[in-house]
Amino acid sequence: MKRNVIPSDGMIITEDTEFAPGVYALPNGVSIGADNVTVQGSGTLIISAQQDGVGIRVEGRSGITIRDLALSGYYHAIRCDVCRDVTIESIKVRDTWEIEGIDTFLYLWLPIEQVYGGAILLHGVDGGVVRRCDLQHQLNGLLLYNCDHLTVEDNNASFNSGWGVYLSRTNDSLFQNNRFDFCNRLYRRPEDGSIRAEADTAGMVLVKGSSRNRFLKNTCIAGGDGIFLCGYEHPGVKEPCNDNLFEENDCRLSPNNAIESTFSKGNIFRRNDCSRSNYGFWMGYSWDNVLEENIVEFNRWAGIAVEHGFDFVLKNNRIRLNGDGVRLWTRGGVIEHWQGHEVTYNFTLTDNLFESNTIGFNAYTGANTPDLSCHDFDVRGNTFKDNRIGARYGRVENCTLSDNTFTDNVVAAVQLEGNPGVSIDGNRFEGNAAEIVQK
Repeated sequence: MKRNVIPSDGMIITEDTEFAPGVYALPNGVSIGADNVTVQGSGTLIISAQQDGVGIRVEGRSGITIRDLALSGYYHAIRCDVCRDVTIESIKVRDTWEIEGIDTFLYLWLPIEQVYGGAILLHGVDGGVVRRCDLQHQLNGLLLYNCDHLTVEDNNASFNSGWGVYLSRTNDSLFQNNRFDFCNRLYRRPEDGSIRAEADTAGMVLVKGSSRNRFLKNTCIAGGDGIFLCGYEHPGVKEPCNDNLFEENDCRLSPNNAIESTFSKGNIFRRNDCSRSNYGFWMGYSWDNVLEENIVEFNRWAGIAVEHGFDFVLKNNRIRLNGDGVRLWTRGGVIEHWQGHEVTYNFTLTDNLFESNTIGFNAYTGANTPDLSCHDFDVRGNTFKDNRIGARYGRVENCTLSDNTFTDNVVAAVQLEGNPGVSIDGNRFEGNAAEIVQK
């Protein structure tokens, strides 16, 4: 390895190189021009006075390692295109390109040709590691386009005004023990001038068919959303993000949704903390999902909300102190692009705790679907405790409420008028002000 190298603007590196300590202004950055090359620093900071260009660029290479460097002031500090087996570790990045002001709503589906700025961009990278990097205080931390088989671990991409990590067509990768906290921005709505923390920011984002990934023990606290997964791009582009595992992630304190997962199937959400947000889970137009052993507490409107979804299993979740604990419903109206999602149906809820919610379980069909009804909700073996209303149904069909325990609720269960489709059997009632109310 060549040591104590003074980096020069625009240099091409073709052998293992260690930069000398110091601060180097390189507006055109450097590039790596050979396979199996390591570039590292020793108290080295590479800067640009402008938020444009790339600090370290790699194209069409394999076996590349970049580590122990700091960069500041580029559009992307590090960019790798069409590479294999890239390792990026112990990198610190600040002040890459960022959107000014509060009048821009982020667009989730930008093509690579129009990609937003950020600390690290990997495009078409197969295999590699991003580890122990500090990617805070800019628009985006880590941007992944068309990547596969990556490991992203022990990074901190917090306090960004866009996304901590963004996945577009990125599959079969592992994300663990990362911090993606406080990734949010204010947005001024043009129609009325109101200002909210929204703009489709999030700690973690998945779009355009990003599938079969694992997200383990990450924190996404106080994000615009904690985690945002979307398999649909208006007006009609369907690319579901399927078969991902989200386990033991901390997504609390979102002003919107702790986890939003829509238009996708086969995702598993296990032992996540989705509390103290507007919604714990927002999961419209999704199907074949499993939610188990999650903590869902103190959410303003609902703990778990699913509109126009089907084939869900909810088991062993702790659902406490929310508006609605679980809300399953159909908003109504014309379903143009997602036939088969006209109503919500086929949910199994077992062994969940519904405690101290305004309504523990709320299932209904919206007024704009007069000829269709939500159906086949099997609510069995759950505990309903100290809710204002334990379970409430409005115009549903073929539903079962059985073998549950209702304790100390104001009203254990309510069936609304025109709602013959609920079978109530084998439940245990104790200390409720009222048991079954029919209106």
